[in-house]
Amino acid sequence: MARGLIAVALIAATACGSNVEEAPDVVLARHVHTDLYDAYPGIPSPAGDRVVFADFAAGARSLTVYDVATGVGRVLTTTPAERFRVTWSPDGSRVVYVDRRPESHGVWTLDPTTGQESRIVDPGDARVDHPRLLPDGTVTALRHDSADAEGAEDSAWVAYAPGLDQATVLVESAEGWAASVRSPDGRSVAHLQVAAGYRADLAVTEIATGETRTLATDFRFGWDSRVDWSPTGDALYLAAAGPDDSLLVGWRVPLDGGPAERLTHDGRDVLAVTPLADGRVALSVYHTRTAVGLVPVTGGEPTDVTTAGGTSSFLPSWRPDGGALGFTTFSWRRLRMPIDFDLGVLDLDAEGTPTGTVRTLLSEEHEDYGAAWSPDGRWLAFHGHLEQSDDIWLVPVDGSERPTRLTRFGPGADTGEPDWRPDGRALAFSSHGPPSEGNPGSVYTVAVDPATGLAAADPFRVPLDGFDGYAMGARFSPDGERLAFYGRSFEDGRVTVYTVPAAGGTPTAVLSFANGEPYSAPEWSADGASLFYSRNDRFGPFQVWRVAIATGATEQVTTGAIGALQPSVSPDGRTLAVTMREAAIEVVVLAAGSTGANPEPNQE
Repeated sequence: MARGLIAVALIAATACGSNVEEAPDVVLARHVHTDLYDAYPGIPSPAGDRVVFADFAAGARSLTVYDVATGVGRVLTTTPAERFRVTWSPDGSRVVYVDRRPESHGVWTLDPTTGQESRIVDPGDARVDHPRLLPDGTVTALRHDSADAEGAEDSAWVAYAPGLDQATVLVESAEGWAASVRSPDGRSVAHLQVAAGYRADLAVTEIATGETRTLATDFRFGWDSRVDWSPTGDALYLAAAGPDDSLLVGWRVPLDGGPAERLTHDGRDVLAVTPLADGRVALSVYHTRTAVGLVPVTGGEPTDVTTAGGTSSFLPSWRPDGGALGFTTFSWRRLRMPIDFDLGVLDLDAEGTPTGTVRTLLSEEHEDYGAAWSPDGRWLAFHGHLEQSDDIWLVPVDGSERPTRLTRFGPGADTGEPDWRPDGRALAFSSHGPPSEGNPGSVYTVAVDPATGLAAADPFRVPLDGFDGYAMGARFSPDGERLAFYGRSFEDGRVTVYTVPAAGGTPTAVLSFANGEPYSAPEWSADGASLFYSRNDRFGPFQVWRVAIATGATEQVTTGAIGALQPSVSPDGRTLAVTMREAAIEVVVLAAGSTGANPEPNQE
């Protein structure tokens, strides 16, 4: 269980010199989001009495439903599934979504009272997306048939009658469509016409004639695109960015050809816009910030040391002398997230107090993260996407040479951040390896020549005898003899902290916990007797915990309302550097329908 907010007023202002009081915006629900990277919107029911959130917890795209009257949220799904495109039935009695797993692909519903899940459409070999449940039980969706020899898919907008898996084609040609939704009068379908680079036009197609009319062009949208009709059918609502926007904003686009109107809120990303049955409009707003903080290994609330520099930062590491912190810097805005990861550094004095501001240590195109100083302080190892890669790279700390590539797994390997062996002659990390291997995630080491910074051998896939799951992260013990890593179960998504000899063998389980995305890797204490790890058990912010390897006894290390994860132990063993993360999604009902007209994006 978790307590939410019950109709909390965000704005309450009285006009100067007037007895007229402005109506306040209202928060229907606030969900602390557990996924570090993905953020999916909260969607209110048509009546606005419940809100559903999809979240990557416990290795499954879980669904949490909040009751607005009580503020109570419940996780209603416990089995692993890839639940996407979450919405509600017209009467608010069921949650509707797609499960993308091949063995259970189709349209499903969830009873928000009992938690019972039922598949209502099995599309067979076809793939369905963007389902909507109509009042008579019919499901409309985009259907993508198997690709032909040239790799092209045959896409159509179709309807599945109740109890039937055979679809009726409503619009034959739906190539490039997304977020399709039928109008209230049943005569037309609104959809995004997608182009390259997450760009799309907003259009309406008449079902009977196939005639298409474009209402607005050059939207940029997020990872869970949605379009909704107003109850009267006179306007469309969506969250997207105009050509000059750096944030996703809410839009109301009238059907009569008038200019699109912005639905702004607080300078933050808007993930979805949902009109309610009574005419009000709800926005799903993303609130997040990250910083690096310091806390004694004995416990307490971390102290933020990087926000003052104006830079978002996460995944800290220590310089070998303890006189500086390295970390990843970038913007949390949804549109820019994948492309501007850089490596920052902050100098510290003997007391751990910053002596300057954050400066950039390494800036290359695309993702650079997980910087790790070599024990001699000469080299910086990091994960990078340079040269279209997804690999481990090495660069001199002084910047005297270009980075050198140590592994050659290539795009799609999902290689994690590296960790040095104490003698400076090897690095450990996790990776899918060459994607063609079908590797779900393994622990690797790669030998390094500390004089030249070149790989001394090919990467070595550490044997994990008897382990059946997805290995995440890898850290050498202080003596270099063992590795610690997270293993996520394929069966139930639970995460287990393991240790294994560095040369491979049977992993030893230290403890298991519920949340499936702890991020980074377990961190050894300076004496090698304990491991630090982060968890949140599905609800609330992450916190750092410690587990004694010999006994399995655990204790919470970090405290505070802002979460802490990705622990890194200082060279003297006395201090933890952690990522401080505050992340939540609020579903807010606007007091007014919009804040005024704006001609962006381009109108037809």
